[in-house]
Amino acid sequence: MPGPSTGTPVAIFNSHAEFIDSLREALDREGLPTVTALLAEIQDGTLDLVAFLEAHNPQVIVYDLPRPFERHWNFLRLLKQTQGLRKKAWILTTTDRTALDAAVGASGVIEEIFGEPYGVREVVEAVHHALSDGRPLKPEE
Repeated sequence: MPGPSTGTPVAIFNSHAEFIDSLREALDREGLPTVTALLAEIQDGTLDLVAFLEAHNPQVIVYDLPRPFERHWNFLRLLKQTQGLRKKAWILTTTDRTALDAAVGASGVIEEIFGEPYGVREVVEAVHHALSDGRPLKPEE
């Protein structure tokens, strides 16, 4: 069954409002509507993530992983295990890919990881790839 017509293709969860705005504008120019939230709003419970996901049903989630990596990685792993997020395509951005890999080990559970310097264009291309179902199948699919 195709995705619901009310679904929004892309959710952007990032710790930097400026990056959220830049990526949202770039995706909008590509005809891809987005919904956005600051990571702090998700982590402190200001945003009701369950209601947000039910209302928007994103197919791809662009998620920022800031320092300290261990704490944020553990939070991301919890998010990925929730019913509404388990089968979504994830694109992870971070400021230091090398330090992330050292802190959390192999990151094969995420489709795309961008370490700085990365640009909006690379993330937009990854979103297109994920939406074209070019992502690897996960075991639970």
